[in-house]
Amino acid sequence: MEKKIKVAVADFPPLIMDEGGRYKGFEIDLWETVAKDAGIDFEYEKHKLKEIIPLLAEKKIDVGLAGITATERREELVDFSHPTMNSGLLICTDKHRNRPDFLKTLKIIATEGARTVKPLLLVLFVFISIFANLLWLAEKNLGTFGTNYFPGILKSVWFIIVTMGTVGYGDYVPVTWAGKAISTLVIFGGFAIFVVLISQITAFLTIRKIRRQIACTGDLAGKRVATVEGSTSVDFLKKVRAKIVTVSKIEQAYQKLQNNGIDAVVFDAPAVMHFEQNDNKKSFEVVGELMEKQQYAIALQQPSPLEERINRSLLKIKESGQYDAIYKKWFGEDFMMAA
Repeated sequence: MEKKIKVAVADFPPLIMDEGGRYKGFEIDLWETVAKDAGIDFEYEKHKLKEIIPLLAEKKIDVGLAGITATERREELVDFSHPTMNSGLLICTDKHRNRPDFLKTLKIIATEGARTVKPLLLVLFVFISIFANLLWLAEKNLGTFGTNYFPGILKSVWFIIVTMGTVGYGDYVPVTWAGKAISTLVIFGGFAIFVVLISQITAFLTIRKIRRQIACTGDLAGKRVATVEGSTSVDFLKKVRAKIVTVSKIEQAYQKLQNNGIDAVVFDAPAVMHFEQNDNKKSFEVVGELMEKQQYAIALQQPSPLEERINRSLLKIKESGQYDAIYKKWFGEDFMMAA
């Protein structure tokens, strides 16, 4: 009697999902169909994704299932079956990441934008102080703002501010020609300062928004991006110079995204699409195109006496239409990644 083989699995929705020790998903259905056809008796063992290849290399398990991508580097350690599914990497971000928020915008300007606008605010303060004093001196003998420095200077400051803002309430009007000349300079000078100040704030917010946006691979550089440790996504994120945050389960990455702890999630297309489709709040979206196209396969020991039997059964299942039925059950007609 053939011994029962050990099949290692890891959480990888919708390929593999653990429901209280009972497993379901695309790869589970596919494997169980293959095992039945090939007459393979097996038992599942739960592991982390990063542990499966080393366990196979050490011959502590017989088969590995977890959306495992067949790569040249892994091929040096283990063998692979025929491809079971085409895939690639996708980016998932918070859909509301760039939605305007007035209070948040004010806070950003007051904190991060302070370095940008502080010099201009200082210029504005000096401008108002100088011209308010000049205007009070020009008008003090006529009592436009009062003959005493206080509260006369405060009235003069008020006049300068409303004049710079081109509001002009008319509660104070310069009488002397010197006062009118000073007011004219205030109008043009104040307008120039406000234009520069507003343009600086606008430029700061625009650049900040552009830096926050993630729409394609090139936007990942310098961003905090989560993915599963030991996955091919880690190597990809190193290449694009992202700040990598690794987790043991992809669900933990989604949680960090929901809590604004990261900027994006990058992982295998089936898992990312599954998360987006099951997001009841519709708060997240997949952006960009499929990256790093790859193929999943059943991972095996090197060499494995099971490889030939598994490959024959895979071919048989595909030719009979059973593969298509399993694929459509989990991904529908539109998700075109069948092997």
